[in-house]
Amino acid sequence: MAKSTLTLLALSVASVLLGIQAMGQVSGAQQSSLTAPFAGSPLTCSQTSQPEKFVVPKSVEKRAKLKARLLNLLHESLYDDSKGIVNVAREKEIASLANKLKQASENRN
Repeated sequence: MAKSTLTLLALSVASVLLGIQAMGQVSGAQQSSLTAPFAGSPLTCSQTSQPEKFVVPKSVEKRAKLKARLLNLLHESLYDDSKGIVNVAREKEIASLANKLKQASENRN
């Protein structure tokens, strides 16, 4: 009984190792085929000779920065909540940013 269990365990480990090795070879081959077409020359856009510039109003820029900061804080907060960590300063900053965004949207309307 012990010999059959040991043999089964050895076969399982061997098959897992061979499977992992085969997956590594396949994924490596796929990566090289993706980079091959772009290796010879740089990619350029031939439609326009001069780069275009976009002008973003300051109000839109400010609102976008607030949203980005709020999203980053919410993401960090969710991560910490899953671990049972409470960061009071972050929660206050989240509330403050949410209020600023709310006021900014009310002023726009």
